[in-house]
Amino acid sequence: MRARLRTLDPHLLWVLLALMALGTLTLYSAGRNTPQAGIWLKQGLWNLLGLTLMVLLAAVDPRRILRISFPAYLLGLVALAAVLVVGRKIGGATRWFVFAGQTFQPSELMKWITLLYVSYRLGTRAPETVGRWELLGSAGLVAFPMLLVLKQPDLGMALSFLPILLLIPLMKGLKWRWVLLLVVGVSVGGVFGWRHVLKPYQKQRVMIFLDPSADLQGKGYQVNQSRIAIGSGGLFGKGFTSGSQTQLNFLPVKTTDFAFSVWAEERGFLGVLFVLGLFGLLLTRLLDAASQARTSAEAYFCAGAAAIFAMHLMVNVGMVAGALPNKGMVLPFFSAGGSSTLSFFLALGLVMGVLHRAKVK
Repeated sequence: MRARLRTLDPHLLWVLLALMALGTLTLYSAGRNTPQAGIWLKQGLWNLLGLTLMVLLAAVDPRRILRISFPAYLLGLVALAAVLVVGRKIGGATRWFVFAGQTFQPSELMKWITLLYVSYRLGTRAPETVGRWELLGSAGLVAFPMLLVLKQPDLGMALSFLPILLLIPLMKGLKWRWVLLLVVGVSVGGVFGWRHVLKPYQKQRVMIFLDPSADLQGKGYQVNQSRIAIGSGGLFGKGFTSGSQTQLNFLPVKTTDFAFSVWAEERGFLGVLFVLGLFGLLLTRLLDAASQARTSAEAYFCAGAAAIFAMHLMVNVGMVAGALPNKGMVLPFFSAGGSSTLSFFLALGLVMGVLHRAKVK
């Protein structure tokens, strides 16, 4: 076991442990005196399981994991298709399998599997040998699971696949024409999605974002209460378990989408800066792993992982502050959820393996 622990990167590990601890404290406060009072303990168990899986995965040669990415991708597609047929419908969406009373959301793991396979597919070829059809094919590998996730429907999760497309301009050395092509493709896809893919309630979220005061007691309630909570935190915050919006249950879905609002109300502006700094260190270490990786496929995975974490951070924090529409995207290690927690730890386990292999070369 000691040998496995030595494979862990200490710089990444201490940041991760700090985020876990702060996230658990936040969930304790969010669930206090509610039917979810035990949510922090349940999330703590998910964190321990995730840590265990991360330690086990960090000791495995990343090349072995990359080589099984294709069958894993196929199995992931099967799972996404199957959940539409036999999955549990909760809140109007069919996203979960149920095993022994526990729910599992396959799309959480699928975005990482997709990143793994695209990284392997592009990383095993020299950049100068990759043509436009290969790049379009890689974009299709991302688009296909995105469409299945949109059918559930889950717009926030579908958007979390988008950072994987950054590997395409990265593969070509960030030449302007590839970046422009990507921007045009995303723009065209956005227009098409607005007209033919988005549900009426999803369009309404965008309209409420543009004018939150239009429906303060309805669709605009969540974001408005979140902004009140954040603003009331001031510079130093109201203190642990002392946030009025949180403790009086004015703040909605405070253990998942709006967990960061709880932290902001209790810890204030300085606390927000501290947590954002921790996430900044996490992203920096992921990019360090990409620069130190011994193969292109490993580098692409680490860079893509940084992009996915960054998008979760940007969208969730932007959402709770009212700067972005409510997309229902979780904040890593703060929002409660078993599927998302395990997927984040598995991704970090692979990054740990990349850093360890770079260190012992």
